[in-house]
Amino acid sequence: MWPLLLTIVATGCAFRATAGAPPGTWTYRMPCAVLGLWVGAVLMVPVSAVAALLILAADRHTPETTQLWSTVPTVGVSAALLVLSGRIAVRFRRLNRAARQRRRRHEMLIDLFAVRHPELPGVDVVPDARLFAYSVPCVVSGRIVLSQGTLDQLDPEPLRAVLAHERAHLVARHHLVLQLATALAQMFPRLGTGGTATGRIPTLIEMAADCRARRRIGRQHTIDALTVLAGTPVPDGMLAAGHHAVALRLAVLRRPADCCQAGRAAGVYAAAVAMLALAPTVALLNQIVDLCLPGVA
Repeated sequence: MWPLLLTIVATGCAFRATAGAPPGTWTYRMPCAVLGLWVGAVLMVPVSAVAALLILAADRHTPETTQLWSTVPTVGVSAALLVLSGRIAVRFRRLNRAARQRRRRHEMLIDLFAVRHPELPGVDVVPDARLFAYSVPCVVSGRIVLSQGTLDQLDPEPLRAVLAHERAHLVARHHLVLQLATALAQMFPRLGTGGTATGRIPTLIEMAADCRARRRIGRQHTIDALTVLAGTPVPDGMLAAGHHAVALRLAVLRRPADCCQAGRAAGVYAAAVAMLALAPTVALLNQIVDLCLPGVA
């Protein structure tokens, strides 16, 4: 029964993490935690499928005829989920490799044309009058690129909000989450629309970075920075403050309630951790029951 339960949970997570989650404003109040929950649900699928197959393989008892109703569907569905997860992993790997190559080429251009800001560590300034600001993820940390026009246009506090936004992208490795969502959307094109959970991941990523900037610098300064940088250009594969769903993000930022409220966000984070721990826990319990109660098949 445990393997069948894990298979059902994995199937449910696959549905809820892609197309099954209905849109709701509560996700915009805690984008950081919702992203963690989404990643947890996606990873839960292969973890549960592997755990279900391992339990069946390690079972010392030969399944009786009456148990075939649960064993056969479990093996079939778990194998299908593993094959699907493997295809998504291969596509994610290809996207990641292509993105790294683009970033290397772009970093060469940055080294040629940009200069390091003397007072802002990790910030490169491009001598361009246009307004833009974006982050370039690296293996260890990352780089933030600003135009001279952005430095001239923004006051000190909104500029700090932009830097906090971009550092949030780098610290949280948002580019990997975006690549995972892109891999899912390429496998299932309908999942790329904004009405699905996968389609809302780019917006949630930007909202999570806005939340960090708001909590560190202030709501009004974050709004001012986002208003100035709305619609600014960004190179392919980079993450920028004013690049995606600006109107919706401004509407969320103007709400008086703080983003990522402590109690609710902690509950969502706990749910994500519990989801990932469920399959190993079930597998361990199955072995404990099998050792302590050998008569129970």
